[in-house]
Amino acid sequence: MRMLISTQRHPDAASLIEDVRTVGTKLQAAKPVAGIGNIVRRVLHMIREEQQQEQLERSESCSTPGDGGKGPQGPGLLSQAFRPGMNLRGFNRAVSLSNLLDTPAMADGLASSFSGILTAAVDAVAAQAAAGEPDSEGVKRQSSRKGRSPPQWSSKNNVIELLNELLDELDGIEQQIAQQAVEHIHANEVILTFGMSDTTYLFLKEASRKREFQVRLAAAAAAAAARVVVAEAAPRFDGHTMARQLADAKVQTTLIADSAVFAMMARANKVLVGAHAVLANGGVIVPAGVHMVALAAKRHSIPFVVLVGLHKLSPLFPHDPDVTFNDFQSPGQVADFDVLAESFMRGDEQQGEDTAECLSVEVHNPAYDYIPPHLISLFVTDTGGYTPAYVYRWGDAGAMGTGWGLREALDYSLDKEMIDRMKL
Repeated sequence: MRMLISTQRHPDAASLIEDVRTVGTKLQAAKPVAGIGNIVRRVLHMIREEQQQEQLERSESCSTPGDGGKGPQGPGLLSQAFRPGMNLRGFNRAVSLSNLLDTPAMADGLASSFSGILTAAVDAVAAQAAAGEPDSEGVKRQSSRKGRSPPQWSSKNNVIELLNELLDELDGIEQQIAQQAVEHIHANEVILTFGMSDTTYLFLKEASRKREFQVRLAAAAAAAAARVVVAEAAPRFDGHTMARQLADAKVQTTLIADSAVFAMMARANKVLVGAHAVLANGGVIVPAGVHMVALAAKRHSIPFVVLVGLHKLSPLFPHDPDVTFNDFQSPGQVADFDVLAESFMRGDEQQGEDTAECLSVEVHNPAYDYIPPHLISLFVTDTGGYTPAYVYRWGDAGAMGTGWGLREALDYSLDKEMIDRMKL
């Protein structure tokens, strides 16, 4: 996104929004991950904020106290429309996660709010034409005739600065989550995790380092450091990598098979896992196999903690058709193709040619599981810990102060019809 905004020339915010929306839709179609769509929506939100700020400053500079802001270009309507607490009040309310999908209501509200602005814009163009001033189209035609490039949007540098701040914020999310490890992990605890997760690894590594430091200070009353039990997460066996990295970080680690999770759950004090996305109802999309761990934790009354950044918050619900659960991996990870081929050949030799139809095998290897909110005890995010019942507040920019998870329904839609059109 930063390369697109930096290298391409955009005369106004509308053209920049259109390019970002097109590229974002292609990215979402290529990789349907909630984090991608949320980042694109965040970029669009920043562009619109700069556009509104520019229009507000322009309207205030054009209006004068003597004429009451009713000049020939109609800045009075613009200043009233963009005045904080006036016509934009309904638009600001619409960015809450609880009403993200109220697209018709937003469209009607914006249409009624900006009808005066459109009238003022038409009057302004007519006034410019009467005064002999060239409009924007005339400027474009003159620049094209002279062979010059179109003008650059004046607020584009501000958008690039905001993008750099966003990148710095994304780079520090995992570290911000890891800094809260001491508040959730205590000495002598047994932590169970599943597979490989960079966020979980940094969280456990930070907890081990801080806890060992506090143990040295306690001297005679010191207790052993926390221990970690890692499930191997077949068929990809990401848990082997996780156990190796934790062992290199001097964390006491035990690697177990996935089938031993229920038996080991009785000895665990807490379950820590990462997540690919957090849905609007508080459920999470996690690697395949974690749902089994959540059920075992619920059965033994063990806290099930999800480590996730707010940039993975999705405004969609599990029943939304845009939510993709059926992302299947290669079946060769579950059933080796050579073994199946040998079985088919052996069956053909023993029972005849019709055995191939009888031995047909369908191998499913899903990449993700869905965990409902009632199985989750706590979310640890980059802004603190929250329960699943608090997820609906995450999309409220006023409450969280971050703006993560905003679904700009009028300017950026991720419906399947648009994605299918982009694939054609």
